[in-house]
Amino acid sequence: MAPDDEPKIIVDEDWKARVQREKEEAARKAAQSQEHGTESEEEEEQSLFSSLVDRLALEGAMALGLIAPKDTKEVMIDLSLAQWIIDVLMDLREKTRNNLEPEEQGKLTATLADLQRVFVLRSQQVHEAMLKNADLKPKNP
Repeated sequence: MAPDDEPKIIVDEDWKARVQREKEEAARKAAQSQEHGTESEEEEEQSLFSSLVDRLALEGAMALGLIAPKDTKEVMIDLSLAQWIIDVLMDLREKTRNNLEPEEQGKLTATLADLQRVFVLRSQQVHEAMLKNADLKPKNP
């Protein structure tokens, strides 16, 4: 297979940067609230929900090959795990309908949309790679 024929993996750097910014912002807010002792129970619940969504988004990004551990030489894509995480987020959206703050709802909706978009892209890439590999195999007479 020529280098130009290999499937190309597109990394959505904007999504990764946004997740990193959100994690840093959440950590900064947590540090501020601990210093001042001002976090109310409602803010703490929002922070827990946001952390849950962030964690699931991170796991989904890893399953889709957007993020990999530091010393990894090869990125593994696990579409079934990614699909499960998307399903969990969809269930979470359904179970929390009309019970979320607008910011929480927006975060959950945006996270789901991002993961679903990348999932479709990765599924297409995997399918194309499988078709190319099947075309390269010698055919039995």
